[in-house]
Amino acid sequence: MKMFNKMQITLHIAFFPFKDLLFNRNDELVELVWHVHHRTKQNSSLLKAFLNRLYPSLMSRCTPSSLDEVNLLLEKFHPYLFQNYFSKEDLTVQEVEFYLYEYYFLLVNQFTRVLLSHRDGEVVFKYWKHEIGKKDEPFADVWQAYSEFDKVHMFSLLSRLLPLDLFVASYYASNNLFEPLDLDGLYQHINLVDAPLHDVLKSGVAENHMHASAAFTFTMLWQTCMNFNGDFTRSPIGNYLKNFRVSFSCNSSEVKEYILTAQLLRYLLAGYIASNSRLSLSKWVKDNLRSNDNDLLNLVFNDSTFSSVEKLKSTLEKVKKELPIDLNLGIDWITSIFKDYRYIHTYGENIFLHQVMKYKQECIGKELENLNEFQHVFFRYLRIKNEFYQEVNQSNSVKGLDFFRSYFDRATSGFSSQDDQYFLEMLRNLFQNQYLKKVELRLSIANRESTNRLNILKVLQAYKRILIEDYQVDRNKEIFFPRVGLVYHFIKQKDNIDKDWKQFVENPSQLEYLHYGRIQEEYFKKINMILQLRNRVPYLSNFVVGLDAASLENNTPVQVLSPVFEKARNSDQDRMRTLDQNGRKIKQQSLFFTFHAGEDYRHLNSGLRRIDEVIDYCKFHSGDRIGHGIALGVPVESWVHENEQVILPQGEYLDNLLWIWGVYTRTSNYNFRTFSYLQHKIYETAQNILKDAFSYGISIEMLYQVYQSRFKPITELVETSSKEAGDTQRVSQNIHSLALIFHDRTYLERLMTPIFVRTTEIEKEMTLDMQQYVKQKVALNGIVIEVNPSSNFVIGDIKSLYENQFFQINDPIENSVSDTLISINTDDPIVFNTNISNEFAYLYYGMLYRGVSRSEALSWIENIRKSGMDTSFIRDDVSNYEYLRQLDCLIDALGNPYYCEES
Repeated sequence: MKMFNKMQITLHIAFFPFKDLLFNRNDELVELVWHVHHRTKQNSSLLKAFLNRLYPSLMSRCTPSSLDEVNLLLEKFHPYLFQNYFSKEDLTVQEVEFYLYEYYFLLVNQFTRVLLSHRDGEVVFKYWKHEIGKKDEPFADVWQAYSEFDKVHMFSLLSRLLPLDLFVASYYASNNLFEPLDLDGLYQHINLVDAPLHDVLKSGVAENHMHASAAFTFTMLWQTCMNFNGDFTRSPIGNYLKNFRVSFSCNSSEVKEYILTAQLLRYLLAGYIASNSRLSLSKWVKDNLRSNDNDLLNLVFNDSTFSSVEKLKSTLEKVKKELPIDLNLGIDWITSIFKDYRYIHTYGENIFLHQVMKYKQECIGKELENLNEFQHVFFRYLRIKNEFYQEVNQSNSVKGLDFFRSYFDRATSGFSSQDDQYFLEMLRNLFQNQYLKKVELRLSIANRESTNRLNILKVLQAYKRILIEDYQVDRNKEIFFPRVGLVYHFIKQKDNIDKDWKQFVENPSQLEYLHYGRIQEEYFKKINMILQLRNRVPYLSNFVVGLDAASLENNTPVQVLSPVFEKARNSDQDRMRTLDQNGRKIKQQSLFFTFHAGEDYRHLNSGLRRIDEVIDYCKFHSGDRIGHGIALGVPVESWVHENEQVILPQGEYLDNLLWIWGVYTRTSNYNFRTFSYLQHKIYETAQNILKDAFSYGISIEMLYQVYQSRFKPITELVETSSKEAGDTQRVSQNIHSLALIFHDRTYLERLMTPIFVRTTEIEKEMTLDMQQYVKQKVALNGIVIEVNPSSNFVIGDIKSLYENQFFQINDPIENSVSDTLISINTDDPIVFNTNISNEFAYLYYGMLYRGVSRSEALSWIENIRKSGMDTSFIRDDVSNYEYLRQLDCLIDALGNPYYCEES
């Protein structure tokens, strides 16, 4: 953990001049460095003011051991802030600016040399130890301080601090790879896989846990922003930017303004490079863009503020008219400027950065003014881009799904599934990974069947188009291509506590008076709609393959969703066979099930309980899956040490105690002292909730029965309980009346009251017992755990990539660990800047770090790879020919009115 903290602070300090908009005004740094270089009297005051701005930013994102450490790192990576660093004595301000830009490029190049290489025509992670050469002298000791395994962590941290396309462009420049063809096939994928691991993964991997709305890259989002037409009302990306809610750590809330500014800077830089002009950028602008050139220059070079949206839109419209840009050519206008790249398969941003690096290299020795102006504008562009990147890509500063959700919303709201290009670009991006053979995409269930049917149709039409254009399946049906499946997920929602079950009894249509009554009813309606659609539309059951419950774990108890999953599981909902449009007999594929649980919890027992509840009450069988399951692999001793007191709702604590009691009563393997403590805490907590209504006639068995009864449909439970309770004005020694407190505002307030729980030795013992119990149950029942290394590291109770829960539940060293089925996945690629093969690589390097031999690690990865393929909900028991025929029939049926929703 300490090494991780040091890497994080190191990266933030190394790239502070351009990693965000904190120092958007480069003139400030130039002024400071000039005074430092000339040892003026203002030197100290300027440095103090600079540090007073930098320190708070660093402290909000990192955990340095001391300010002394920060200062030493600053002196290491930016010595010019403290001493006369540059060799020339009497530097002008213009020369200081030039040297600073050169130093920034040097920093990027240094990290590039250490972290990147290329193999078999693609950019790869340099997993081997970097050999120190003359070019590395300024930071030789830095690279010697980190092992090969530390570099994996550094790569992960860097990838979530800055877009890696800048480093890739730097790598291309360092190796003089300036031909357009060199970029062909380059997207945002940097392969972490070494050669032996490549040989294992080339047999194929399955992506079994990916949310479709987040299954794209930052470059796709940025490209969309850079090609945005300026309409903040009618275009999806415009609405996204208009409603963008910045994070608490942002340096600017002027998102619309800085995105339009970046657009303008990108237009001008690209046009200037393509012109091959010998003039400075400002003079080129005056010569080529004659309307309001002074205003335009102010927008470009004045980095102290952003102009208004109206002014920027007006200027952009004029620039687009005066520069020879075909905005209708491709998805990025960059290819209309750099025409040699028109048939190169890559992002426009890669082309832009490729040209920037080429221009810089060709301009060595040219006039300082020309270079300074160009680099001034380029680094202004980078600061804006990097600021936006950190708004949508989550760091490790705060754990938990609530914090993650804000990043997810910011990252994913920019693309609309209503846009015909959305699914096409998303799938094409995913299929860049050479190892991918199966991919399950998770979609939310819309309220109307017609909307769901249309979304399915869009996904499959985009998929079919890619199969034809990229894989030429119309010419060769036996060629390899990835297969896709859709998994619908319920979004966990929170309900208010203003409830009164008696109002519902009087009028059963008023479900809002039951806690989660209305929400559960909506879930039932949605699952009925999906089940009917699968039964009605031929071959849809082969492509809509699973059901999930996702989002904030603390929002919705398992009790609310268990009857819904039970209904979906019920075999009487599925037809066994049906006929397609041509009268061909079809076997209906049954639904599979997965459930996000044990990922985000207030108390470790809460996470373990939810996993157990899903297995028992959602009727999970062998082959069904648990999403994340972090609670299974968190070392209890460490968790207790770091959580000596835990705050959680009183009702949640009571549920945990009753669940543990239920587990202990089914086994003889418990300590009498522990069981006595458990009974005492149950009574104590129940008494705090019931208060005057508490009676010692209420037994723990009764409370446990009430806990179990809450997994029934809510309306059914309340209707039955209200009839059987008798005196409905008070809580009695009646199980039915006890069940009603969960729909009564007075008791709900007490159930939701936060309390502190001390993790005593007895509490620790119970947690150890429960973790072992649930781990064995998961393994024995054949339940698959969906492990998402980057996501688990960022969101979950995990301190490093090498401490993933994977190593606790499927340990290649510890033979006593039950072999739990594992599936490796990405979760949300845009938020964590990752891909499926790199997720395998993180675990692979983690094994090597933990002392596993390379051959054993590769063998283990092969088992996990095969496990993911075998436990995918996508069947591969038909030929390509038959699969494509079914796909065509399904696309045809989804557009056929005959199969539309029944009246």
